[in-house]
Amino acid sequence: MCTDATERYGHRRWTPGTLFSRYCCILLAAIFLSSLAVAKSHGDQPKLMTRVEAPAGDVIAAVQEVTEDQIIHGTYSYEKERILYGAHSATAAHVFGTWQGQGTVFYKVAEKIVSPRYFKDTGDIGTISIRYVVQSADANASILQIDAIFVDARNSHHASLGNVEAAEFAAIQEHLRSLQARRQQTQHNSTTTAAAAAAAAPAPAATQPPAANVAPSANASDAPAPTTVAEMQKHIDTLRHEVELRVKDEGAQLKSAPFHSAATLESVPGQSEVLIVIVSPYWYGVETEGGHRGWIHHSQLEPLP
Repeated sequence: MCTDATERYGHRRWTPGTLFSRYCCILLAAIFLSSLAVAKSHGDQPKLMTRVEAPAGDVIAAVQEVTEDQIIHGTYSYEKERILYGAHSATAAHVFGTWQGQGTVFYKVAEKIVSPRYFKDTGDIGTISIRYVVQSADANASILQIDAIFVDARNSHHASLGNVEAAEFAAIQEHLRSLQARRQQTQHNSTTTAAAAAAAAPAPAATQPPAANVAPSANASDAPAPTTVAEMQKHIDTLRHEVELRVKDEGAQLKSAPFHSAATLESVPGQSEVLIVIVSPYWYGVETEGGHRGWIHHSQLEPLP
């Protein structure tokens, strides 16, 4: 045991002053490394950057819809409710600073969130901020990057583990498919309408020289032939079956967006007829008999009898 005011470590002697200096150096180094870690989490390298095979205009429209869906996808606070509502679109998020690069930038923010999952070392209340950047790659492709971060009440920054960015991208893809399906449906409706108009138009009368001294036929009539009326009625019924469906016996939920997690606007009774406004792979945008619009999953609808 040392008897003077020194302590032995190995074969070296350390005075109290030297130990204090050593401690200060270690503390400063720890603070420096911590600041590097925070800087890295806020760096220019996004958590998700990917090429999307769609024009920038389409991707921008899909991203804007997702920023307005009121959900932070890919995270939650409570086990009993694994959907995090309360988000809103924003024009900026101070945690990211001002975007200096190219492209179109969007933000989505949710405040007063309690310990959200899939952010590193969360255990407090705070704000989730998401940034989306869309850049054009070429005429038919875009570059999309997404970043998410949680800042707690002590202004500690918690990096995303990547789940939020991946889930937000999946939501954007779903909206992009829906947008493309709507465009295809609009084109189909235009083509169908043009075809129906062409079928309904009367054929031009053939030009014949006037017949002299010919009495009018007793069977002559200006009314269309019955077979033409029947064909037109059949065509109308076919078009009606294409644009109208019926809710199955158990009824259906009218959703505010094409997701199971979206808010339910109302319950549509079974056997109700709905008008198809938008078609996507799994959801139909419909208008009910009461004039309400929303989304119904395709499995809850059936053709008219």
